[in-house]
Order: sequence, then C-alpha cells, then structure tokens
Amino acid sequence: MAQFNYFNYFTEIEEYFWRKRGAHLLVSPVDWAILETWQKAGIPLDAVLRGIDRAFESYGRSRRGAAGKPLKSLAYCVDAVVEAAAEAHEAAAGTGPAVSHDKKETEPFSREELANFLDESSQALRERTVLFPF
Repeated sequence: MAQFNYFNYFTEIEEYFWRKRGAHLLVSPVDWAILETWQKAGIPLDAVLRGIDRAFESYGRSRRGAAGKPLKSLAYCVDAVVEAAAEAHEAAAGTGPAVSHDKKETEPFSREELANFLDESSQALRERTVLFPF
C-alpha cells in the first residue's frame, strides 16, 4: 500500500467532511484522533470518503437527520469507514503487485536445453522401466 502523505490525508478528509456537513467548522481533537487512527491503520483515502458518504446517508434517514440537525462529528462515521475499508480490502484480494512489462524477461533455460533435458530424461525413464517393470 502506498505511503500516505500525512498532511494531504488529513486535510482531504477534513475538507470533505466540511463539504458534506455544509459548515466550515474546526474538526474536534477527537475527530483528529479518529483520522490518525484511520491513517495508521492504512485505510485508503477513497475508502474513508466512501464511508463518510454512507454515514451521511444513514444519518439523513435517522430521526435527528430528518429533523435537520447536522452531523457534528466523524465519530458517527467510524463504522461506515471501517466497512468501506473492509470492502476495499476484499475487492483487492487476489490482486498482486503491479506487473511491469518494461523489462525483457530472460528465460533461465533455452528451448534447446529444455528439449535435450526432456529427451534424456524420457530415455532414462524408458531404460529403467525395461529393467524394472512394475
């Protein structure tokens, strides 16, 4: 996983949360601790943003959200972010590191060497089978 730029990770999430909340208010120290936990856990930025979207959708359907009360803390988003991170991790399962095709791979053995080896091995196997039939 790529290393996160500490400043960009935090500010991207903070600004996204501001836009979703509709108010440019300071994020609380508890929210900063939550951000740091996500960053240290290696949760990708896109998973965090997807989780925040889901949390706001859920909050909008809640009684408080329907009453027009704003969501004030990232603490409400924790479960949704963890779920989005788990989904991203599961979706990435089975994908290996990016393969670079820039290098010309050399074969450890030439085709001629392999053909000779197989011929000699099959001949040796035939000789042993004749001497020791099963």
